[in-house]
Amino acid sequence: MNTMTIATDIAVAHPIITILHEDESIALNRLVPSAGNVRRVNATAGLSELADSIEAHGLIHKLTVRKGKKGKYEVIAGSRRLGALRLLAKEGRLADDAPIPCTLRNGEDVTELSLAENVQREAMHPVDEILAYRDLAENGKAPESIAARFGQSVITVRQRLKLASLSPKVLDELRGDTMSLEQARAVAISDSHEEQERVWFETVSYNRDPRSLRAMLTREHVRSTDRLARLVGLDVYEVAGGGIVRDLFNEDSGTFLTDQPLLTRLAMEVLEQAAEPLKIDGWGWVETSLDASVAYGGVFGRIYPQARDLTEDEQAELAALGESFDEVQAQLEGHAEGDPAIEADEMRLAEIERRMAAIQSGTKTYDPREQALAGCMVYVDQFGAVQVGRGYVKAEEREALEQLRRGDAGEDDEGAGGVAVSTTPEPEAGYSAALVEELTAIRTAAMRVELANRPAVALVALLYPLVGRIFHSGYTSYDAAVEVSGQRRELASSIKEPGEARPLAAWQAMKEAWGDTLPGAAADLWTWLLDQPTDKLLELLAFVTAANLNGVKGKHDQSRSRLENAEQVAVAVGLDMRCHWTADATFLNRLSKAGIAEVLEEAGCAAQVVRAIERAPKLEAVAEAEKQLAGKGWLPLPLRTAGQGALPEASA
Repeated sequence: MNTMTIATDIAVAHPIITILHEDESIALNRLVPSAGNVRRVNATAGLSELADSIEAHGLIHKLTVRKGKKGKYEVIAGSRRLGALRLLAKEGRLADDAPIPCTLRNGEDVTELSLAENVQREAMHPVDEILAYRDLAENGKAPESIAARFGQSVITVRQRLKLASLSPKVLDELRGDTMSLEQARAVAISDSHEEQERVWFETVSYNRDPRSLRAMLTREHVRSTDRLARLVGLDVYEVAGGGIVRDLFNEDSGTFLTDQPLLTRLAMEVLEQAAEPLKIDGWGWVETSLDASVAYGGVFGRIYPQARDLTEDEQAELAALGESFDEVQAQLEGHAEGDPAIEADEMRLAEIERRMAAIQSGTKTYDPREQALAGCMVYVDQFGAVQVGRGYVKAEEREALEQLRRGDAGEDDEGAGGVAVSTTPEPEAGYSAALVEELTAIRTAAMRVELANRPAVALVALLYPLVGRIFHSGYTSYDAAVEVSGQRRELASSIKEPGEARPLAAWQAMKEAWGDTLPGAAADLWTWLLDQPTDKLLELLAFVTAANLNGVKGKHDQSRSRLENAEQVAVAVGLDMRCHWTADATFLNRLSKAGIAEVLEEAGCAAQVVRAIERAPKLEAVAEAEKQLAGKGWLPLPLRTAGQGALPEASA
């Protein structure tokens, strides 16, 4: 079987197998694994890829075998190759009796031979491997073709070709093992050899971790997850000529937009388009803004729509729609499970509900006279969605609005404005006074949301100061957290970036919902309240009680009993600020590097991480600290509820 003629016949009959040397050829179904093969761990890993490679290139290395029992041959070196050949046969890509090139060894120590073959192997250096892929691509082979021939995914091939395009100087660093493969992948996010070399050679060694390298190369770019990128959409941005950088090694968050001015212009165009219909609706003004914070704060007054009575035609249509709804609902309940008519009936019910809702919402309109004094703001929220705020009244129009309402109803249903906010609070717990005020304002917004959802607790919070001042005011103070005089402490003015504060956004949404439910005219409020069921009134009581909750600590704040009562409210509603706040860059930027280090130590971060951050520039220290704190649930002292530590109990 070792003649050249036989070898040629084998190659013709089974072109999948390439014979490189004259030796024994043994049928595949006569080959079995040897118990003496030393490779046992990961012996079956990557068989599919190896099988694809053998199919494309032939069996480059022969199997080493010895004679076994009953006409079989034991494979003492090449167990993975044997596994790949068997996989080819199982999938019908190779005959069961295909002749396999083998080297026959007899009379030698099986373990020694197997060990010698495996020990003497040495994997290719990553640089040699990626340059070999580059040579294949430069010779005209597409990534898809290379992937198929080597049993790799297309993305793996593209990643290696991306690494092959690195600067020669950077590749020399990788070849000399002064750069890790992960660092090379981070540097490869830029196609510019100049930028690659600058960020590597001009950066101190302790700041060359992959995350920092990526951050330095994308500092001027905008992530695809940014709210403006979500608003515009990648497709629209690219069609407009915007540049995209994609990190092939970090698919989840590895897409960046390089033209920030273009993105800003496109975002404004989206907002302007959304604003167009509002300009003919009778509003005094319509403004657009990319700032998510424009809808917050006490600088604007508000008007709300007024509900009118249904016309006879609307009443008749609603009655007919109600009957149709009942009929379709009865039909739906009578269908057997799996009946194709179910889907059609469900769609019909949804259509009826939409029409009924449209009729009801159509009864709410703004007073044209008030509308002429008010306006709309079109802005993009923190999730990248267009939001339209209606009924805002600027300071210069408030007097005119109040005069209009006095002429109609005798008073302004907006009530008193917010109390003055101290601008120079004292430091507490190592934080600046301004930061303490901001954190307590964010916490108050979260408490308001929780309290508004718990009418029973809200009733207690409201009764506490009222009852106390009647029965105990002679000998104790009842400066409570709920300011029953209607102070309505504005929170946005205490927060540097109110548009990024999740609790404030949740509170604003709740306020908007109630504003749309209540009558728009103050003269109608009393009658409307008398008509409501008790449970509805309790819900409203919880909301207005929450609206007057003040847990903000300002400079020289002497309201100790108020802050203590705010803590009692927090405990009663089970406030956990981990559900409302995370230690992100917005917070960390307000601290010194020493303060950041203290936070990391309290959160249980490794000492070497803390030391590295203390040495890093402020911008990089903030980015790394945000990464280290992610998922830890750490809270600063002003955000903790009584009995609650800086970390969750499971992590403490």
